[in-house]
Amino acid sequence: MITPETPVRFLKGVGASRAKTLEEYGLTAAHDLLWFFPFRYEDRRHPTHIADLGHHLDEAVLVRGRIISAHSKLSPVKRMKIFEAVLEDETGAVKLVWFNQPFLADQIKRGDRFAIFGAPKLSNYGNLQIEGPDWEKFEGDEEDEGAIVPIYSKIGNIPPKALRRIVAESLQALPALEDPLPEDIRETLHVGPLAPALEQLHRPLELNDAFLWRRSSAHRRIILQEFFTFQLALRVRRASEEVKKKNRKILVDDSMRGEVRKILPFKLTRAQKRVVKEIVDDLQSNRPMYRLLQGDVGSGKTIVALIAAMIMIRNGHQVALLAPTEILVEQHFQRISQLLDHSVVLAKATGSATPAERRPLRAGLRDGFVQLVVGTHALLEEKIEFKSLGLAIVDEQHRFGVEQRQRLFAKGETPDILVMTATPIPRSLALAMYGDLELSVIDELPPGRQAIKTAVRASTQLERIYKFIDDEISSGAQIYVVYPIIEESEKLNLKPLKLGFEAIRARFPNRQVAMMHGRMTPADKEATMQRFKAGEIDILVSTTVIEVGIDVPNASIMLIIDADRFGLSQLHQLRGRVGRGPRKSYCILVSDTESGRLARSGRASRAAASQSSGATPDDGGRDGRSPEKERLDLFAETRDGFEVAERDLQLRGPGEFLGTRQSGALRFRMGNIVRDHELMERARDTAIEVLDRQGVAQSEEIARKLLGAEVAAVRD
Repeated sequence: MITPETPVRFLKGVGASRAKTLEEYGLTAAHDLLWFFPFRYEDRRHPTHIADLGHHLDEAVLVRGRIISAHSKLSPVKRMKIFEAVLEDETGAVKLVWFNQPFLADQIKRGDRFAIFGAPKLSNYGNLQIEGPDWEKFEGDEEDEGAIVPIYSKIGNIPPKALRRIVAESLQALPALEDPLPEDIRETLHVGPLAPALEQLHRPLELNDAFLWRRSSAHRRIILQEFFTFQLALRVRRASEEVKKKNRKILVDDSMRGEVRKILPFKLTRAQKRVVKEIVDDLQSNRPMYRLLQGDVGSGKTIVALIAAMIMIRNGHQVALLAPTEILVEQHFQRISQLLDHSVVLAKATGSATPAERRPLRAGLRDGFVQLVVGTHALLEEKIEFKSLGLAIVDEQHRFGVEQRQRLFAKGETPDILVMTATPIPRSLALAMYGDLELSVIDELPPGRQAIKTAVRASTQLERIYKFIDDEISSGAQIYVVYPIIEESEKLNLKPLKLGFEAIRARFPNRQVAMMHGRMTPADKEATMQRFKAGEIDILVSTTVIEVGIDVPNASIMLIIDADRFGLSQLHQLRGRVGRGPRKSYCILVSDTESGRLARSGRASRAAASQSSGATPDDGGRDGRSPEKERLDLFAETRDGFEVAERDLQLRGPGEFLGTRQSGALRFRMGNIVRDHELMERARDTAIEVLDRQGVAQSEEIARKLLGAEVAAVRD
């Protein structure tokens, strides 16, 4: 009898060699094969006549017939072994070709009847043939032939048909499979039992629209189980931390409110007031705050965080603000210094600080003299100790890993935690990334923010753009020019940036032009930014190192070269660097999206854009525009960062949207957080309900059982 625990080596069709191959891919028992889902299906129930194959070029079809010839030969050009056969039915004959599979000569013989599944195409000589088709020898009644065939990812050198048979063997373990979801939770999630769902996914009876679009009851069962597992695990972890009650009492009185009003540079928006109330309620609770604050570029998140910091400091505790770059640390430091006007002892911690600068900082934090520290990863050093860390603020959360965040939090006794991001994250993605955090959103901009005119231009229009830039500089403006070096690393190829810098300097000989990139020392980057802020530089040619947090009110033009190589959210971040002062501001996207250059930028993004726009990958978009041009035009028309982020997530998926470092945490087996965002919210609500009803210990046991069932949503 086969059970879920039966090792794969004991399944029919699995010898020692195949067992070793399966185990190398993590498939060690029948249970693992049950969760090894097909990535697509082929309907082989309806055969096509050979005479009609010309109407199905490059389209996978089922053909039945008898082999009338079969032989091996050696290709004269590449010395490749080729096996050829001819299949005949009552309407005609077609050549079948397999490359580098000489063993087929022992399996495919003249006179045998076969079912062939593959895509017909025209050979170099104009004849129809099917290359590398899937095949199955048939010896029964033709009416019984054909089925819906699951197609699995390739596992080593195991033939697809053999792999299907091995998985089919594992299905015998389904009757003995324990359902890790209790019945009451299944009812709350509105899903059925596990075993029938798994069987349906491996052996579908029909391929209707609900099944093909992963909307069937079987798909919903798996998606909701992995989403619920993810959410419950996050909630249990947070609840375990919340067991530690805060010892501090946070009071907010009229004098404190008056002090906060004095530091505000403008009147708070309704959204800011709402978020401040949410944060203050958390600070005054006896449970630690775990809150994500997100808002569009320029929405005033820093002011909200500073209000929280002031409340904590006036209650006798310290605050740490962690930022990803020294430029951003310096900017936060200067802005906070201006607003607080020496009423708070403020310090900064950066990796470039000298030993003489670090010693008094450490002492000041250790004895409580330093009330607010702004720093980079230097804050995470073991030698940094706090007397009473009450609030930890993490800016640009997606730039830090969970481990780094935890290291900062461990420096205090249950500090309140506020993480911020200027990248607008759709609610569905925020729930998936930060399911253990409460979500606060600032969804309106403060009064006085300039509307930024965005335009898409071709490189043939560069001279016209340069003339416009020259006129703007003459009237007092400053300019950013950004080149698409997406990743800053040791292997960074700075040639495009340096060539661009030289070209800009040659075109504007009477202007002050400077260059900035990630390989410069922090001191050099800071010096360059200070010169730019002081108005000593007219044009700053840069990589995306200026993407986050840079605030130069006089900069009013953002020129982005090869804009099609950026994600929409990244473009939105760059656009947010201008429009911060009184000058009318512009974002100009230069992209030759109609040229062949874009064909080399990656099929995946083309396919995603095409699928999202309803166009086929090669049809040039809905109105003749390329998908890239349509994408940039849409960005130019859109001002709202959340709308931009939602579109970017649809086009690129969560992996590219977040970047490589974050995407690893979102590899769900079946669920898609864009397509299934409603199911994610249902899973989250159910996890909260289960935790409230059954308590931490029992919820932890359920989570452990689900994680043991190997449907965990997160793969570290």
